[in-house]
Amino acid sequence: MAPSPQSRLRTVVYLAESDAAARDGAAALERVDSGPERTVHPLTTAVVDSLADWASAVDCVVFAETPTTAAGATLLEAAEACGSTPLVLFTRSAYAPAAARSTDGIDGYVRRDTDGAVAHLADEIEWVCAGDRAGAATALPAADADSSSSSDAVETDDTDTAGTTETDAAERRPVADLLAALPGVVACEERDQLFERLVEAAADAVGTECGWLSTVHFGELTPRATTDAVATADLEPIPRDGPFDEALRTGEPIRIDDLAADGRPEPPLKKTESLCCAPVGDVGLLMLSAAEPAAFDDRDRELLAAWARVGAAVLERIETETGLRNDRDRLREELDRATETRDELEAERDDLAAERDRLAAERDRVRALFATVPDPAVHYEIDGGRPVVRDVNNAFSDVFGTEPAAIVDEPLDADPLPPGLERRQATLAEALRAGRRRQLVSRRETVDGVREFRLTVVPLETAGSDGTERDGTTADDPEGLIVYSDVTDANRTERELAAAEARLETVAETLAEDVRTPLNVARGYLELAEETTDPEHFAEVETAQERLRERIEELLAIARRDEAAVETEPVAVTDVARRAWVAVDTDDARLVTREDRVLEADKAQLRELFEHLLQAAVESVDADRNGSDDAAAGDAPIVTVGATDDGFAVTGHPAGTDVTPDGRETTTVPGRLAAADGTGFGLGPIERVADAHGWDVGVATDEETGATFAFRGIGPADVSGD
Repeated sequence: MAPSPQSRLRTVVYLAESDAAARDGAAALERVDSGPERTVHPLTTAVVDSLADWASAVDCVVFAETPTTAAGATLLEAAEACGSTPLVLFTRSAYAPAAARSTDGIDGYVRRDTDGAVAHLADEIEWVCAGDRAGAATALPAADADSSSSSDAVETDDTDTAGTTETDAAERRPVADLLAALPGVVACEERDQLFERLVEAAADAVGTECGWLSTVHFGELTPRATTDAVATADLEPIPRDGPFDEALRTGEPIRIDDLAADGRPEPPLKKTESLCCAPVGDVGLLMLSAAEPAAFDDRDRELLAAWARVGAAVLERIETETGLRNDRDRLREELDRATETRDELEAERDDLAAERDRLAAERDRVRALFATVPDPAVHYEIDGGRPVVRDVNNAFSDVFGTEPAAIVDEPLDADPLPPGLERRQATLAEALRAGRRRQLVSRRETVDGVREFRLTVVPLETAGSDGTERDGTTADDPEGLIVYSDVTDANRTERELAAAEARLETVAETLAEDVRTPLNVARGYLELAEETTDPEHFAEVETAQERLRERIEELLAIARRDEAAVETEPVAVTDVARRAWVAVDTDDARLVTREDRVLEADKAQLRELFEHLLQAAVESVDADRNGSDDAAAGDAPIVTVGATDDGFAVTGHPAGTDVTPDGRETTTVPGRLAAADGTGFGLGPIERVADAHGWDVGVATDEETGATFAFRGIGPADVSGD
């Protein structure tokens, strides 16, 4: 008598997206009372690729996801893997029955969002498993011929039927064991954990105590996981050669029934007679061993191969997820660094913006003050490494009589700006380019004549952090102001005070030396006259008093010497110099005069000044003379007298110096002039005349020449005759 379909145990695979959904659905389906008893194995859609290894060993597969969702996108792959095994779609009503009927491979359809949906699912499973499938024994993959022939026989008596049912159950038990272990294997997150579960489940399903998994390491198969019955110390690495290498290269499982008779490979474990192994991808081999020969059959070999393929799929997933996690962690670290850098840049940007605004406000304030500052001022910028005039204020135009259009956008070091700084132009340009605050002295022509100015370089901070361009230059280029402060009167007052102090010192010295002596002499002779009444003593007293009156007259002249006592007239410098040269003992030295200069001066005092000056110039020259009376004129020292930009200068030249008398002297005044005091040239009379006229006097020495005596601050004389 044929068994009723309801009398058979049903084996079902329940597919869902997550482990939790698969477990809950499988448990609910097992609890349904209607229909035959059933065993339901949960499985996730993530391992749908391995479904083909198990589909032929079960009665039905349930796909418990809606195909129109991301979780149900693997429906067609599941249908293809099921082959002839019925597939029931357990879906939401959003996926209509018409769509299910039009999809190849779907044998049943049940809506999940109805009352009693799980019971309907159980009935649908019995309906699709009815008919010829109801009594058929489910064969394992690639079963051997003997097993297939015996399983194809259908007996009609009760005893044979019972035996067939027991055989089916025995054959289905390893598959059920592996399906039960499958969720735990799929849930593994680490390689070692996966290897341990693969070995344990395979050994339990096949019914052997000895199992291990070895991975390829430097040409050897090194044990990574073993069953409890296998001691790690008893299992040594084995070479990757022979059948083991062939299994790894071909991906096919191997079964060796008698290791001793086969001769290779060497038994990897003591008391091992038979061996069954399957490659886990190209990573290693999953091995089972037994102490008796022929302990494994082809069913065990194919089952182990299917289980190894599941392990390879899960291992690939673990490695992929590990790589993704590493990439994710790396990207998160890079994101954190980028976020931190962004925050720092934003904070820096905000700081720079605030600083830019502050500097812009400061610059605008300075520019507003620039227009109203009472002193002449120039606004400059550095363009291409050269200072360029950008603007001048009204005071500049008024004082110097210069139209702004004539100098704006012109180089600052070009004429007519700034005169008087020719020998310090490099210093000025360097200070401007470097943006350093400096003060320089300049004399230049104004609408009121030659005046003395103190130039103050005032760099301005620039709001150039953003690198924006303005007027063809970047904001990082330095800019600033040059302010002209008129110090003519102050310097003149200072010189007058110095002259007054010098006169007072002369009076004090004269009183101490020239007046006290005649007084002492007169007092001494008066005492002698009182004692002797000798008329000669009274004559000496009178002589001493005469000398005292002369000194008093000199003191009065010194004390009263000021500008009011200097009667000036237009005087030619070279004319006075030639007249003074005749009165000075200059031996065989020659006088060379250059371009003349007419100035306002007291002619007698100027001649006295030149007499002392020319003598000092001759004495300063270390002449190379041969001592003969007939020495050539070219072997004599030379003294040059000529005009400078704002005065005149006298220079001594050694013998043999080539001095051209033509052209205006422009290099006789070095950039630095020492004060005349303490030079050792005896310039007291020269300084007094210069002070009386309000002139500056300085002395410079040079290795190639003698001394240079420079007089500055001298304006040209008015010779118009008005």
